[in-house]
Amino acid sequence: MLYINLMHQEHILNVDLNLLKALGALLETASVSKAAEHVNLSQPAMSRALNRLQHVMKDPLLVRSGRGMVLTPRADALRGPVQDALAGLSGLLKPQVFDPSQAQDRFRIMGPDYLTQMILPPVLGQVFRLAPQVQIDIENLSEEAITDLCDGKISLGFGVVEYGPVLENVRSQSLMRDRQVCLMRRGHPLCDGGMTLAGYAAASHALLSITGKGGGWIDDALKQHGLTRTIALRITHFLTISAVIAATDLIITVPELLARQVMTEDLRLVAPPEELRAPVFTVSQIWHERFTEDPAHQWLRRLVKSACQHSG
Repeated sequence: MLYINLMHQEHILNVDLNLLKALGALLETASVSKAAEHVNLSQPAMSRALNRLQHVMKDPLLVRSGRGMVLTPRADALRGPVQDALAGLSGLLKPQVFDPSQAQDRFRIMGPDYLTQMILPPVLGQVFRLAPQVQIDIENLSEEAITDLCDGKISLGFGVVEYGPVLENVRSQSLMRDRQVCLMRRGHPLCDGGMTLAGYAAASHALLSITGKGGGWIDDALKQHGLTRTIALRITHFLTISAVIAATDLIITVPELLARQVMTEDLRLVAPPEELRAPVFTVSQIWHERFTEDPAHQWLRRLVKSACQHSG
């Protein structure tokens, strides 16, 4: 191949794609003027390109014969390899087209179970109808999965970028809005009459945490008022909340989208004390930046965004 041959030539770093295109035109036409017209260059510019090529190739490439020009033996031998090289480069640089019907991609999707349960069913219906050979792995939110997302090993994640660990090397797109609410059993002493900050702090709490550790922004907010709370129970599984809260006097503060999913007749949804009402936050789809321009991943993200828009 020409590329391999050129690697052994002096000044190879000066050979660019435009010079290769000029060489292809010169070999095809055996004429500086016709080659210039072929690649939309001026004749002086093509003459300069020929001079550079002669220097790099250590060969005149074109020589006069009668009233015209002919290829040297070296140039004639290069016609096939240059044509192949240009064809290969054209295919390499051609924009990638994603055809779902032929796709055999495997996507790893990660998120808390309440979000995957809410978002994915309509998306997967579309995926497997349009791309029957695609494979999907759905993984629950975990520290390991978050690391994999930041390392580009997971295709797509769902979560809240405003809170929690700082995510590196990722991009995100807004899907829906949410807010924090309190869940407690029906008949809990704090159900009626509004919840004061002191009453909230004095209650026993369950904490939803994928790591089983920490308290997060709520405890930071309480400290600003000189208060602390007792965390009697730490829960790592989102969809076990309803049974636990219904059977105890514990309060749990969770996203409203989650609370609506686990709501039963035995539970009450109550607004947090005014001092703890954080701004409405955004649920996003999150991906590693290496997937930003990939057509298959763009297609999947479009399906997710469309499903959330229609459900909202």
